[in-house]
Amino acid sequence: MKVLHQADTTLLKLLPKQELREDTVYVPSQFALAFEHKGKRYVFHTLTAQLSEADLPRSVKGIDCERALVEGLFLVPEDKDECAFYESVARLGRLFAKSRDAGTRFQILPTFGCNARCVYCYEEGVHPITMTQEVADQTVRFILEQCKGRPVKLTWFGGEPLLHPGIIDRITGQLKEHGVAYGSRIISNGSLVTPETVRKMKDDWNVGHVQISMDGAEPDYIARKRYYAYRDTYHAVMDAVDLMSAAGIQVVIRCNAEEANWDGMPQFLKDLGARIKHKENVGLYFAPLNQIRTGENDLAMWERIAAIRSLIEKEGIKAHPFLAPRMSFRANACMADAGTFVIAPDGGLYPCEHCQPEARYGDVFHGVTDGAARAAFCDAHETREQCRKCPFLPDCTSFQSCPVQDTHCREARMIFALDVLKRIIDQNAQIDAEEIADC
Repeated sequence: MKVLHQADTTLLKLLPKQELREDTVYVPSQFALAFEHKGKRYVFHTLTAQLSEADLPRSVKGIDCERALVEGLFLVPEDKDECAFYESVARLGRLFAKSRDAGTRFQILPTFGCNARCVYCYEEGVHPITMTQEVADQTVRFILEQCKGRPVKLTWFGGEPLLHPGIIDRITGQLKEHGVAYGSRIISNGSLVTPETVRKMKDDWNVGHVQISMDGAEPDYIARKRYYAYRDTYHAVMDAVDLMSAAGIQVVIRCNAEEANWDGMPQFLKDLGARIKHKENVGLYFAPLNQIRTGENDLAMWERIAAIRSLIEKEGIKAHPFLAPRMSFRANACMADAGTFVIAPDGGLYPCEHCQPEARYGDVFHGVTDGAARAAFCDAHETREQCRKCPFLPDCTSFQSCPVQDTHCREARMIFALDVLKRIIDQNAQIDAEEIADC
């Protein structure tokens, strides 16, 4: 069995070794994706992330079985409850991640205000309050209490966080004064990025990654972002991406997609390619709006998104498939079940960036006042019934409170999984051919 992508080494430390038993009947694991590519058979394990050239039998006695397929979990005993097995692995993974990361991850919203009025914004109608200096100072004290001197990871979100860079200055400055190491990422529309902002990102805020939201070609962008004051913002945001990339900051553009703006996407990609000169740190992914993902016609949109990858790469930009399979094990599916502290402008503590009032479990002044409510988000949950047999369970979440449930999630994930895996196979084949040529 030729291995093209090794299993995740951290996960292998958590997994009990599966021994080959000669008298046991083995069948393909529900997590084993078997497929053909260019006349050869391959299999990918969605839990371990191992990709191998191999042909799986439908059923086989252990005495006739290839040992590597059993030890690699591609074949499992026919009576094995793989969902229960996955849930136990997920619990172990979360315990490991919790002990490693507890009190080190914070998403801070300096404001609920924004200079745009995106038509799809889930914060529409939220009062646009802004963090005061008092709340910012208390936020620092809360972070210090939680992190206990360990390095922390900060995410700045909003609203539009760059409306109030002084809040970011104040919090990062005080962390630096207290000797706490930190790294930052920012989620922004990019319209307020200037050369001075980029300098702050590099020198003061320790920003390594920025996510920028755009919504297609210029007419679609204008219609969907609905800026209060539009001054050629479409091209200004692309220039901002260029500035950040040139400074060594990783920038990922999220393009929200729907039927009404899809026809303009080729022009949007051409505009990006022409405007951004420093493409080495720039990536892009398309994300269907939630009403598309949960609708009956979602699969057609996912197919379009998969097909447009070649146009992204043609412009010299890295494509980041939205539903790509994980090529390493991740214990947590989102910030809520990872235990991230989301800090709202008023200092309230929430499990995720939606900041729903009923999900509030404390504030930076009093700490976690409802530990049971917070634990309910962090703990592993019993898997939804419709998901128990899904091969992509390790790529998704058993987090039952999550509001996003794609209508054709398995079919969509299969499209992106096969695309990514076949590319890995082709890349390995090219490397092998080059090595043979060198000999």
